[in-house]
Amino acid sequence: MLRQNYVQRLAQYPFRRAVGVRGYKAATSHLSSSIVQPKSIYAARWTTADLKYARLASLNVRGYARSRYEEFKQWQNEQRSQQQSQDHSQNEPEWEYHPEGPSGGRVLLLRPTLWALAFTASTFYVCSTMFVDHQEQLLKKSRTILDMFWSAPKGTESDRVWNIMSDPRVQHLNMYHNVHSEAHAKMIRRIAHLPGWVPHELKRTVVAFTDKWYKLSRGTRCVYTIAGLNVLVFSMWQMPRLLPFMARRFLHDPRSGLSYTMLTSTFSHKDLWHLLFNSIALVSFGTSVANKMGAEHFTAFYLSAGVLSSLASHLLAPLRPALILPSLGASGAVYGVLGAMMMLFPHAQIAIIFLPFIPMSLSHAFPALLAYDFAGAVLGWRTFGHVAHLAGGLYGIAYLEWGTQYWNRLVKFIDRRKN
Repeated sequence: MLRQNYVQRLAQYPFRRAVGVRGYKAATSHLSSSIVQPKSIYAARWTTADLKYARLASLNVRGYARSRYEEFKQWQNEQRSQQQSQDHSQNEPEWEYHPEGPSGGRVLLLRPTLWALAFTASTFYVCSTMFVDHQEQLLKKSRTILDMFWSAPKGTESDRVWNIMSDPRVQHLNMYHNVHSEAHAKMIRRIAHLPGWVPHELKRTVVAFTDKWYKLSRGTRCVYTIAGLNVLVFSMWQMPRLLPFMARRFLHDPRSGLSYTMLTSTFSHKDLWHLLFNSIALVSFGTSVANKMGAEHFTAFYLSAGVLSSLASHLLAPLRPALILPSLGASGAVYGVLGAMMMLFPHAQIAIIFLPFIPMSLSHAFPALLAYDFAGAVLGWRTFGHVAHLAGGLYGIAYLEWGTQYWNRLVKFIDRRKN
């Protein structure tokens, strides 16, 4: 049976070309005769030439089959690598930036300026309204605390918090809570009412994190929220499928004709080191500024600093057409926070991340940074967005010098309208 299969394999391969006609006949005829008459296999008269050509035929057929198999494997690997490259190009499209947009590649000036001014004005109005509402809530809370000593009316916030914390599922968590507000208590109740398949220890961990979150001041929570948005947008940059969308919506190019990208690019970081530097600076200096200003005031100031610094870079781009590049990052807004920090705390001691052993005053370090960015903007350096840095820093200084009085006037105007 083994020899019959071997003869069939011989018949399947075009090995006449490899071994010649004589070797083919010698191999097939004698192997076929041995299959028909297995008893006379040793009695068959094989000549020396026949044996020679039969051996050559078998060896050459094996070599031919091996070579064909190797060729097939090579072709299979090539097809597989080609298919993988096609799948890679479909699933992970290369990020090709196309500056041509609705404006036809021209740098528009009036439309982005009007958009930035309108966005800044609306942001300050909305944030001041939220600030007035929060102040009214604090006033009502203080009145209820005073009334507790006299009449102890029902339905106060403390009563509502007590009712929420008396929930059996909240009590089942077996945790001590220092509840800071009704929103804090409602969040704990939501976590306690999660489905039963959620592990009990996971609920306790989330509640502990919630307690720490509400223990922070409102300004610190505002800064951490902005840093979390930066991390979220950075994670979106790491998804290959979202690269075309991120390049269109979260990258500002003066030639694209889009104005809202001056805001979205403020939360956008494509490199990890860029995100880390801006986040460290924001958390280090932004918490002090936010606690001094208030959460709503700081939010309006931060967003306006980011948009106006992007606008300054946009307006000066036509002066050097060869240096027009897409921009992203929160550096302009962070420079605005640094400028406000210098105005609020001029004698604060800081240390540069590369030179932590050399402390220096912020009133000396920040002007040095502005001088460096001014030189970069004049000389056309491409290391950073020097124009945006310079504009953000100057905006922070100017706002703390003259802008806070307009914030106070706006708050009084909204309070007067509501009352």
